[in-house]
Amino acid sequence: MLSDFEVKSFTITGEDGIERDCRIIYPSVPSNGKLMLKPQYLTAFPYFEEAMLKRGYTLCYLSHPTRWAPDSETEVTAQFVRQVAEELNMEPKCIVIGMSCGGLQAVRLAELHPELISVLFLDAPVMNLISMAGLGACNPSKATVFWRELVKTYGFNKSTILNFRKSPIDNMEPLIENNIPIIMVYGDADDVVPYEENGQVLENFYKERGGDLKVIRMEGRWHHPHSMEDPTPIIEFVEAHLDL
Repeated sequence: MLSDFEVKSFTITGEDGIERDCRIIYPSVPSNGKLMLKPQYLTAFPYFEEAMLKRGYTLCYLSHPTRWAPDSETEVTAQFVRQVAEELNMEPKCIVIGMSCGGLQAVRLAELHPELISVLFLDAPVMNLISMAGLGACNPSKATVFWRELVKTYGFNKSTILNFRKSPIDNMEPLIENNIPIIMVYGDADDVVPYEENGQVLENFYKERGGDLKVIRMEGRWHHPHSMEDPTPIIEFVEAHLDL
């Protein structure tokens, strides 16, 4: 449980005047100077994060007024990472853990600020907002909720979203150009974030360009649960790509 670890809680305020709740969760052993960021769903399926906290990594998190990663919110996240790294006297380059819409936030951060990313751990990541808006294979009842949120965040209508070009799938070149390694887990029965319209696009892009990507398919898994109860394969991939 993340509650077993020492936590510092505080707030930051963006240029929009909105206050965001923040957490720094400290490792249970001496710090190794490495930072993790979980940009959404802090307490959801934290098997990997708990294991890493026990290995000396530090975890940080901040809340968001929207989970749909507009550029302005990605800039707040980048500022937060730099602030935490400076406070802890760490390098700001971090392991980013992105589940579902957290994956959207993680990849947008990597695309706009690749200098802040060491490794991406993605699980059923949202990569395509058109897919989430009811124009693809997303479960209709979920897509209705997502569409309302997207309209509130971006002011979309059904025409303007078709011309939207800031989904992660629209700007993946910086991931390859900066050699960002990715481990991605997904469930092959997921009808909330359909893999074929989201993670599969990233997988194909990396494979076609020789990118450093490991994909773990969970047979019969729906959108939940996320991560792996035994996160050893994720840990091994991540640590193999860090300068420890």
